[in-house]
Amino acid sequence: PLASPPTARGPLLFGDLENRGVLDLVSAGGTFFGSGRSGFAAAGTALAGDKGATVAALAAADFDGDGRLDLARLDGGGVRLLRNRTTAPGEWLRVALRGVKNAKLAAGAEIEVRAGSSYQKRPYAGVPLLFGLGRRQLADSVRITWPNGLIQNELRQRARTAATFTEAQRLSGSCPMIFTWDGKAFRFITDVLGVAPLGASAGDGEYFPVDHDEYVQVPGEALAASDGRYEVRVTEELREVSYLDQIGLVAVDHPADLEIFTNDKFKGPPFPEFRLFGARRRLHPRRAIDGDGHDVTALLARRDARYPDAFRRDYDGVAELHTLELDFGDVARDGRAVLVLSGWVDWADGSTYLGAGQRHGGGLVMPQLQVQDEAGRWRTVVEDMGIPAGKPKTIAVDLTGKWLSPARAVRIVTNLCVYWDEAFLAENAADPPARLTPLAASAADLHYRGFSTPTIHPQRKQPERFDYARLLAVPPWNPTPGLYTRYGDARSVLAAADDLLLVMGSGDEVSLAFEAAALPALPAGWRRDFLLLVDGWAKDRDANTAFGQTVEPLPFHGMSRYPCPAGEAFPDDEAHAQWRRETLTRPALRLVRPL
Repeated sequence: PLASPPTARGPLLFGDLENRGVLDLVSAGGTFFGSGRSGFAAAGTALAGDKGATVAALAAADFDGDGRLDLARLDGGGVRLLRNRTTAPGEWLRVALRGVKNAKLAAGAEIEVRAGSSYQKRPYAGVPLLFGLGRRQLADSVRITWPNGLIQNELRQRARTAATFTEAQRLSGSCPMIFTWDGKAFRFITDVLGVAPLGASAGDGEYFPVDHDEYVQVPGEALAASDGRYEVRVTEELREVSYLDQIGLVAVDHPADLEIFTNDKFKGPPFPEFRLFGARRRLHPRRAIDGDGHDVTALLARRDARYPDAFRRDYDGVAELHTLELDFGDVARDGRAVLVLSGWVDWADGSTYLGAGQRHGGGLVMPQLQVQDEAGRWRTVVEDMGIPAGKPKTIAVDLTGKWLSPARAVRIVTNLCVYWDEAFLAENAADPPARLTPLAASAADLHYRGFSTPTIHPQRKQPERFDYARLLAVPPWNPTPGLYTRYGDARSVLAAADDLLLVMGSGDEVSLAFEAAALPALPAGWRRDFLLLVDGWAKDRDANTAFGQTVEPLPFHGMSRYPCPAGEAFPDDEAHAQWRRETLTRPALRLVRPL
């Protein structure tokens, strides 16, 4: 750092007083021109307070909007504005930001401006910044690094422009993505570990509790053996860190006329236990009504990417409190029934939920399940029935013992952006006939791959899709700073849930193979589907995610919550110390070229 001139005293600040593209120094003892290299030269008179009062603080901004940096001085006489009357200032560009998924004022962002050989970088505190361009008529590039790590480039900005840049519509953090080889191509299945969002703000001053294992359903037609192997890919497409502890494949063999569903979903504690449900026929609602009284029965009759979506919401992922009523008529008279729902959630960032929680009446309302009592009144019987953990998935809700009357109608109440695709009842809640055969990976390799091309709905009313065969030409962001697992063979660290983690960052991929010959023959009249077990956690880079800007601290199975309370720490025995020394050795890549 440069030493201040000896006559500079009191509060100090830096600012480009003549729009030269070089920072000058301002103090109560005077102003000093920056040379752009190694020092400052006296340029102006002292800024002492009125009547000898001590200057308590200085601030700089273009207060009058004329493209010149003004000063404000706080002393015993109050706040005084000192307007910049430079007679021949250089060209300038004023930059303001408007967050969308980030906070609207975008405090904590960084702005870089490149104009010819001139380069400037400044932190953004929620008020417009003035960049001097000298004699240049154009800024070649303005790069914004939003507080959550998203990088946005705005090219060829003309001088003497007051530009306001709105955060571009892009994905940020979610979860790792799963692709399977279906015999023709790698098919996008869904995301995983939405049940384990480390350090995500719940909007009430607390963080979401996290589960750590998820069974992802993979239909049999989506996983075909190639040269005797089932091929699975787990990719990190987004701005986050994934901590994978175990990945295994489970073959689920069952009668062909029986559909199998799992109990997995995102919900608060107690977390769902592993179990299966079966359905031999789908009992769709005879009538479905949304909160505005619209008949949405046809939208829930099949999985066709059409959803009841008339509820009001914003782009950030916050919705009004809305309802969905499902009347199943005269079915499941013995009360033993399972509600099966397929859909997805446009999951907002932690900053969005934090902001919603700070508003009057804000906060999350996880989907509540209500049924009718004998008087026809709606009563909540399940406070948190769960939601699909991210991209399209199917969840099941056991309604056995929940009915309060002969009516077989249910109502779902929430303010999350949940989009239901299909809803039906299954009349049997007993364990279905099924044979489960677990497979460990015969090969696993961690490597850099890049980013699949996403498809994003302009109103976010469809889930994002990823094209595995088409990679983005330019990476959208840099991985979170820290140490990651070295590239190469990863089979040993994914073999068991033992806190010997595979830590992967943006652009990484794990390719896995499972031996088809290890599975038993199918009985006549049966079919084979699959579950992919993934045990681990994911942490996005949202500004309000705990430790979202670093890989550490690492999660582990013995923690009661994340961040961990005092007295809890990642295992430090010899096995884990050796794991750190030998595998956690790769610094975060620098994917986005610096300006």
